[in-house]
Amino acid sequence: MLAPALDPRPFFQRLESLNRRVHGVPLSVGFDGGKHALHVVFGTMVHGNEVGPLPAVVALAEALADGSTTFGGRVSFFVGNPEAAFRGVRLVEADLNRVFVDTDHDTIEHRRSRELRRILDTADLFVDFHQVNMPTPTAFYIFPWSKAGEAWVRALDAAPRWVTRPPGKSFSPGTCCADEYVRNRGRVALTVEVSRAGPSAAAEALTLRTMKRALEWADRLAERGADLPDASLGLPMAPLPQCLATAFAQRFDDPAYQLRDGLDNFVPVEAGERMSVPGTPELVSPVAGYVMMAKYPPRDAAGVAVDPRPGEIYRVLQELPVPPAQLYGEETPA
Repeated sequence: MLAPALDPRPFFQRLESLNRRVHGVPLSVGFDGGKHALHVVFGTMVHGNEVGPLPAVVALAEALADGSTTFGGRVSFFVGNPEAAFRGVRLVEADLNRVFVDTDHDTIEHRRSRELRRILDTADLFVDFHQVNMPTPTAFYIFPWSKAGEAWVRALDAAPRWVTRPPGKSFSPGTCCADEYVRNRGRVALTVEVSRAGPSAAAEALTLRTMKRALEWADRLAERGADLPDASLGLPMAPLPQCLATAFAQRFDDPAYQLRDGLDNFVPVEAGERMSVPGTPELVSPVAGYVMMAKYPPRDAAGVAVDPRPGEIYRVLQELPVPPAQLYGEETPA
């Protein structure tokens, strides 16, 4: 787990000083341009140590407040897990990005999800900015394919890779992520992993550029009475990024499992390649592809992973053999 090298509290104070909470939700801010009804929502720090997008979110909120940036519809911003952020950790009692579900659980994260749903319930477009724990050579999208999602992927042009899956397939069965919650309502929601967890100029720039494109496109859709981004509407559409999907996921069934160093995101591996440290239970990738979400949890003196450990220790991605629209049975949007 990476502790943030950025104190989020001054940024939180700047957000709260705008006095524009959405539905009374702490550390949220909203604006209404009054020209159309589209509601765009931007989320950040659903995991408390993913501080990189925060300065850009605050900067855009302040620009809307002082009028240097305008938007014709409604736009809301929120900080996902401020309590975890105060402690410099990913989560406190539960993973906030798994608990957007109806339950009587009373953890910090379950209570926060109930607050945030008051904002997400009216979102037409939700873009959730995240970061990953291991190094990644590029930003990437991660959410299931849909015609609408593909159109927004190309419109936002936020990343050269898209880690996708069939429509409706949950990332973690039995749970519900924030973006999944919005998609379950029939609206569009995307997650963008902007960089490795922590502050960086690149993370800020990507986040700010992506948010501005989203607002520009939403204004254009409202102006033209269109439903989805399309090249005919006069704004640039990027090519479809490289599309990958999980080919194998290794369960973290044995706490003695330990991955060798260097398994960063998108590192290529071969079928039969050993993934584990010598002298620990053997882990061999059964397929060729690219590593994703390798886990290096804390360990005790005997080298055993400390519980609660993740459900999976690594995944292997493979590039889709055909465009996702063809693979999943629908035509690609224009």
